[in-house]
Amino acid sequence: MAADSFSYPQECHVGGLAGVEFTCIIPAMRMFYTTHEIGYNPTDVLRFMQQRNWIPILAIAIYGTSIVLGRKFMVDRKAVETKIPIALWNFSLSLFSFIGAFRTIPHLFYAMSVMSLRDIMCTPPAHTFGIGSTGLWVQLFCLSKFPELFDTFFVVIHKK
Repeated sequence: MAADSFSYPQECHVGGLAGVEFTCIIPAMRMFYTTHEIGYNPTDVLRFMQQRNWIPILAIAIYGTSIVLGRKFMVDRKAVETKIPIALWNFSLSLFSFIGAFRTIPHLFYAMSVMSLRDIMCTPPAHTFGIGSTGLWVQLFCLSKFPELFDTFFVVIHKK
């Protein structure tokens, strides 16, 4: 059964949601988190995304069109050398991934110690990973898929 979030102090509950802020569960971790992360309530961004569910479809349409048109545009042009920009881009993606893992893996290990695998996989995210500092980084991970589409820009201008 999922960990009973109501056994924690009220200040650990984020915005009246069912889940609990991870740094309330393990207070020693609080020093590693910013005040923006602690107690993050994802409701506004989630509502924004739910009301605009056409944005991913538009992004993929633009992505596909850009690949086709970009390849046609580059047919008669020399491949562009972008070692420094692509290195910086890849470094920033790697750094983001590292920070996200640093923020979410401790919560995952905690959940694995108090919940069954079934509960970890099937419990609604608002009760487990969807709120607070962990929820912020899970949300950022989901939203990071949009800028990651930009990787293909480098493939197209390198004529690969």
